[in-house]
Amino acid sequence: MAWSINPSKEELAFVMEAGMLYRDLHRFQEARDVFNGARILAPASEVPEVALGTVAFQNGDFERAGMHYRRALRLNPRSAWAYAHLGELALFEIDKEQARDHLNTAIELDPRSDHGRLARALMDLVDVVNFR
Repeated sequence: MAWSINPSKEELAFVMEAGMLYRDLHRFQEARDVFNGARILAPASEVPEVALGTVAFQNGDFERAGMHYRRALRLNPRSAWAYAHLGELALFEIDKEQARDHLNTAIELDPRSDHGRLARALMDLVDVVNFR
C-alpha cells in the first residue's frame, strides 16, 4: 500500500524550528536527523538542504556545507538563503570575489528578507576583513 504525508507549511515550519533549535544547541546529529526528515517530507524544497548546510558549516565541515548549498540551488536557483550562505562560506574560505558574487545575488533576489539583510551584513565584512 502506497501512502504519502503532505505536511502543511505550518507543520513543516515547526519541524524546521525544532531542527534549528538542535543546531543552535550544538546537538548536530539531532539537527541533521530532523532536517533529513524534513527533506523527505518536502523533497522539492531547498529549505531543509540549506539547513543541513548550516549544520555542516557550524560543525566546521565547509566542504559538506557547500555541497548542501549547491544542492539547494539545484532545487531552487532563486534561493536567496542559499546564496547568502554560499557567500558566507566563500568569506570563510577567503575568496572575496566569490563572496561578493554570491552575496550580491542574494541581495538582488530578496533584498528585504532576512536573507537579504544577512547578505548585506556579510558584504560589509567582505569590505573590512583583511585577507592574508
